[in-house]
Amino acid sequence: MNSLTALAPISLRTNFKSDKALVDKILILTSLSYINNIDLIEREIEHNKDIYIITNHNKELLAFFMINEEKVNEEDTYYLGLSACKDELKGQGLGKALYQKFMDDCRGRELKENRKFLLWWTTATPIVYYWFNKYVANVQPDMNGDYNADGAKIANQIKKEKFEGITADSHHPFILRSVAQNTNYSVTEQARLIVATESLKMDVFQKFNLKEENADRFLMIGYAPE
Repeated sequence: MNSLTALAPISLRTNFKSDKALVDKILILTSLSYINNIDLIEREIEHNKDIYIITNHNKELLAFFMINEEKVNEEDTYYLGLSACKDELKGQGLGKALYQKFMDDCRGRELKENRKFLLWWTTATPIVYYWFNKYVANVQPDMNGDYNADGAKIANQIKKEKFEGITADSHHPFILRSVAQNTNYSVTEQARLIVATESLKMDVFQKFNLKEENADRFLMIGYAPE
């Protein structure tokens, strides 16, 4: 029986930082994707309070997605943090299942409370950029890297409050230069992303000279689809 034939339901863990066993599993799961994952995991655990996880019935961690409810311009938002999948299971839809579960939960809360939550995140991964453009509402920047004045205003507010001292691109409000120090993908992960980017036929990263190896990231915003 392989890992995918015995999945436990997706679960949400709140205030997971003190769960040392889970943190150790996160470190092990991400070790093959980064040259050095320790700084990244420590930074993301510090930022994010909650985490969605997929395990099998043996309690083996297969994938996770961190989130954090926080204020931007005094408004409640969700920061969408680090997600990762066990190396041999990449491309089998586990990450997408976690994203969709969060979207469903967020939309349920919006309906209950009669309000919308701004979602925001950063990425250097064309796969993530593509998925969120396809499945999240009113995403900026779009598949071509375009944005509107309202989006730029939100992006500038996020940068002011959350990325103080970080170099922003002078021509594009959603590009953060050298923001993710000590967070370089491993050689095998870089190769996987190159293949994925070519299959998606995306050129937005090349268009704006956004380079993961230089710690560049796209800042993105959107909303849970109705």
